[in-house]
Amino acid sequence: MKIQSMYQNLLRTTPVRIALAASGLVLVLLVLFRLLSPLLVSSDLVRERMESSVEEWLGHDVVIRGAPVLSFWPRPVVRIDDIAIRETDGPDASVLGHVASLSARFNIWDALRGKPIFQDFTLTEPQIFLRQKEDGSLNWSSDGLLGQTLRKTGQAQPTAESQLRLERDPVIGDISIVSGSLRIEDRTGRSVLIDKIEGSLDWPRLSRSARLRIDAIANKEPVSLDVSAVNPLLLLAGRGSEVDATLQSSLVTASFSGTADLQRYAFMSGDLKISVPRVAEAVTWGHIPVHIADRLTNFSLTAKLLTIGNVLRFDQLSVAANGTKGTGVMDLAMATGSNPPRLTGTLAFDIIDLARLGHVIASEEQTIGADKVKRASLLERQIGLDVRFSAASATLGPVTLENAAVSIVSNASQTQIEVLDSDLFKGSLTGELTLLQVPELSTKLRIAAKDVDLGSLGKALAWSSPSISGTGSLQARMKLSKTLLQTSPDDVTGDFRFQAKSGSIGGLDLSRLMTLAGGTSYFSLQQAGQSSSSFETLEAVGKINGSSAEISSAFIAVAPYRLSLAGVIPYETRSLSLSGTIENGATSHRLFIGGAWPNPVIWPMHEQFAPPGTSRP
Repeated sequence: MKIQSMYQNLLRTTPVRIALAASGLVLVLLVLFRLLSPLLVSSDLVRERMESSVEEWLGHDVVIRGAPVLSFWPRPVVRIDDIAIRETDGPDASVLGHVASLSARFNIWDALRGKPIFQDFTLTEPQIFLRQKEDGSLNWSSDGLLGQTLRKTGQAQPTAESQLRLERDPVIGDISIVSGSLRIEDRTGRSVLIDKIEGSLDWPRLSRSARLRIDAIANKEPVSLDVSAVNPLLLLAGRGSEVDATLQSSLVTASFSGTADLQRYAFMSGDLKISVPRVAEAVTWGHIPVHIADRLTNFSLTAKLLTIGNVLRFDQLSVAANGTKGTGVMDLAMATGSNPPRLTGTLAFDIIDLARLGHVIASEEQTIGADKVKRASLLERQIGLDVRFSAASATLGPVTLENAAVSIVSNASQTQIEVLDSDLFKGSLTGELTLLQVPELSTKLRIAAKDVDLGSLGKALAWSSPSISGTGSLQARMKLSKTLLQTSPDDVTGDFRFQAKSGSIGGLDLSRLMTLAGGTSYFSLQQAGQSSSSFETLEAVGKINGSSAEISSAFIAVAPYRLSLAGVIPYETRSLSLSGTIENGATSHRLFIGGAWPNPVIWPMHEQFAPPGTSRP
C-alpha cells in the first residue's frame, strides 16, 4: 500500500507529468508520420530524382522502366526495377549496362523537401558492358560527378591524404551486388566474362576509405577479391593510395600490401606474394601466352616492390618452382615510345634445369586440355630480357654442372641463353643457345668443354663403348633450321673439334690392329680390341651434316703407333664408313672400316685384298 501511494504521489508531480506527456506526443507523431509518409512522399519525385542522381554520377543517360516501390518501415527504402544505362539519350543508343532491380535508403525529411538523397544501394543482377574502342578509349565516359572529381583531384597539387578536401563530398554508404556480371571486351573483339558477382563496396563518402569484397566466376573459375584503399579517390585519380588486396582461387593466390598507383604504369610499392600451384592451367585461364607453363609447377613469388621512376623493382625477391628456389633482385622497366618493357636483374638458385631454360625460347604447337594453342616465342611476347642466374647445380640432361652462371638476353632480333661459366667433371663448360628472329627464324648452339674428366662424363652419359678415360676438350657449333623443340637430327648442321690427352681407350689394341692390318683377311674390331691402349693424344675434327657426322681428320697416337681416320658416321643407324691408316714408324697399312657399331668389320687395303665395292690402290 505504501509503494502504491508513493507511485500515485510521483505521478502528481509537475515535471514527471510533463515528461510523460511529451513522450506520448512524440510517439504519436512518429506513428502518424510513418502512416502518412507514403502520402506525403511522391513516388514520381523519387523516380525522377533517382534517374537524375544516377545520370549525374555516371555521365550517361538512364532510363527507369519500372515503377518505384516505397517502404518506410523499419527505414525508408525505395526499390526501382528495370534500369537501363545508355551511352547517350536516344532510342538507338548502345546499352552500357542493365540493372534488374535497384534499392536504396533515403532520408524522409529531404524527400519531403523535394530533394531526396540516396545511399546504401543494393544492385540486383547488374550487367555491365565495358568495351575498348579503336582509339583505346572506353565506352564509359568520364563526364559524370565521379569522373569530374577524379580529374580535379588528379590535377590538384598533391597534399596529404588526410587533408583531402572536396567541393562536393556526397554520401555513398554501402553498395551491395547480387548476381552481377561484367563483360570486358578489347579492341580486337576478345572478351572476358566475370559472372555471378556477389559482394559489397563499403565507401561511406567520396573522400573516405573504401573496401571492396566480391566473389565471382571468372572464365568458369571461382575467385574471391578483397581490396581496401585508404583513399580510393586518390588511387583512381592517379595519385596513389595505401592499398591492401587479396585474390584467391584454386589456380592463383595473391596478396599485396603497400602503395598503389593505377595511372603511372600501374606501379606499386609494398609487399607482394603470389602462389600458383598449377601454372599451365592458370595461364590458360588468364589467356597468357607463356608457352613453358606446362613445365612449371608449384610456382611462388614473394618480393618487396619499389617504384623508381618508370622502373618497378622486385627487391628481396624469392622465387620457387619445380622444387627449386631462387633469390635476388629484378627490375621491370616499363615500355616507352620506342622500347618494349625490359626485365633485368640477378637470381641465385640452388638448382636449375638448363633444358627448361632452352624451352623458354622455343616456339611450338602443343595441346593444353582440349584446346590446341600456338605458343608464342619469347620474342613474340614483346618484352626485353637481360637477366643473370647463378646455381650451385645446373642439370643439362643426364649431366650436372656445378657453380653455373647463366645469362638470358632478349631483344627485337634475337634471344640468347648463355652458360657463362660452370664446373663439369674437374673441367669447365660454357655454351650458348640463340634464337634468331631476323633475317629468318633459326636456332644456333655453341658448346665449349675444357679439360673434362672423360671417364666421369662417359658414366653420366651411359657411354659404354669405346670407354675413354683421360682429360678432354670439345668445341662444337651447330645451326638448327627449325625451332629447338621441333628439330630432328636431319635439321642440324655444324662443325666440331674433340681433343683428349694422357688417357686410355678400351676395346682398341693398336699393336694387335697393326698385325691384323698387315694380313690378307678382314676382321672385326672385337678381334683387334682384346685390350685397351694408353694414348698420348686423341683428336677428331669434322662436320655435322643432318643425321651423320663427316670426319675430316681424326687420329690417336699410342707410341709407337698412330691411327688416322676419315669418313662418314651415320649416327642414327650406328654405322661406320671410314678409311684409315695405321703407322708404326716407316711401316703403314691402309684400312677400311664399315658395318655397324659397336663391332664393325675392318678390311686391309692392299693389293692382295680389298673390301667389296672398293678399288685397289
